[in-house]
Amino acid sequence: MFSKHTTKILFCSLCIVIAPTHANYLDAEFVGFNFNNDNLPNGTSHYAATSQDDYFKFPNTRKKSQTNSTSTKLRLGFKYTLDYLRRNNSNRTVAPYGLNIRNERLATTAKALIKWRGAFTPDALKNNFHLMELNTQNRVTSKFTGYYTPIISAKLHKDYEYRYPIYRSPIATSHRLSRAQISAGALANKGLEIAWTNDPVGLFYVHIQGSGVLQLPNGEKKSLKFDGSNEKPFRSIAKYMQSRGLLRGNPSRNVIKKWLDQHPNSMQSIFNTNPRYIYFTLDEGSVKTASGIPAISGHTVAVDTKYIPFGAVILAEVPIINSWGKTVGNEWRILFSQDRGNAIKGPARLDIYTGVGEQARKMANNLTGYGKMYLLLNKSPFENSLAANDYLFQ
Repeated sequence: MFSKHTTKILFCSLCIVIAPTHANYLDAEFVGFNFNNDNLPNGTSHYAATSQDDYFKFPNTRKKSQTNSTSTKLRLGFKYTLDYLRRNNSNRTVAPYGLNIRNERLATTAKALIKWRGAFTPDALKNNFHLMELNTQNRVTSKFTGYYTPIISAKLHKDYEYRYPIYRSPIATSHRLSRAQISAGALANKGLEIAWTNDPVGLFYVHIQGSGVLQLPNGEKKSLKFDGSNEKPFRSIAKYMQSRGLLRGNPSRNVIKKWLDQHPNSMQSIFNTNPRYIYFTLDEGSVKTASGIPAISGHTVAVDTKYIPFGAVILAEVPIINSWGKTVGNEWRILFSQDRGNAIKGPARLDIYTGVGEQARKMANNLTGYGKMYLLLNKSPFENSLAANDYLFQ
């Protein structure tokens, strides 16, 4: 009879013959993808991912046992991820400062996850997926915050009340103008205005968030799609107002807005301390991310793509926030790397999208802290065979 050690070697040799090498497996699996067959459940093909579907509703309206990919939001996220990767070169290497991997590896991972029927927890996933920890040398956890899409009133034509312009990107020679120059009229009457608002404070926060929804007088809504920036650095007006003794403590947006409303003559000069300016175009569809796909509240995340590529799937320990904005626990959640933000820098920094409107703003303001985060990469059949073999001979 063979010894235990000899049997293990023979079994591993058989695995090598049956299973292709890791690289070949990835190539074969990627070529075999049929993205168009990754359909959503019946009735979800036109799912409005960002309408009234706020961050807090997802974790609090499902049972604890519903942690697999039958969730509509997860299937939608996986489909969007595969759609994005289909449009991009499968051999392209991404995240040069991070994992430095090819899009095909991300696609095989998403394909494997959409078929996964186990729990989305580290213990459940570790035998089939590599859990690549997202952290820095100084901290074992990652920092997460929240962002949202503001809604502001607007018209497509200027009048006395609606006199604050929203601009599309100008030609290259003038797109680097500062906020102060633009507010002084540097872009006025050049045909760059796409809409007008009566809410200068709301418009300022649309610039900070990088997207928005326009509420027109007839009830129609239009999305503001990011059309570039003036490439100036972001500066916090809250910190500026604190440094000048205008506000104390850690002022909320409501406190800042109240002060600005009470001091209209100082409003623009305060805004100008943040030189960064964002340009937009009008979009008839739902809110889009920087990767060009619709945002999914509670699951879309903004990342630094030098470290975490678009198309990556992340497992993160995030807080459960109730409808009053209070943290009531934590849960493991699947997140989709689909967006980017000017303030999101490094491998251990994520911004979670909370949805559209006032409720989403409250969720975003309360969504902050540190937690474990892993970028998921699928294991090849060969790796899984070795893992099963190790377990067999323990």
